[in-house]
Amino acid sequence: MPLRAPNIALFVISGCLAMLGVLASLPISLPIPGLTGNSAWYIFLAWFLLAAGTVVRPTSTPERE
Repeated sequence: MPLRAPNIALFVISGCLAMLGVLASLPISLPIPGLTGNSAWYIFLAWFLLAAGTVVRPTSTPERE
């Protein structure tokens, strides 16, 4: 299975989600309600987006034959 580099936008979104998940697990108060109880899910979603981004074929570039 050939793996590809994920899109830069997907990389930034997953990085933000992972950072929110890590900050929510720390004992500091974040002004976002509902974030502290679901911090592991945000980290998992960031990992899943990066994993899916490496497997999905880009549709904008033509394939070589």
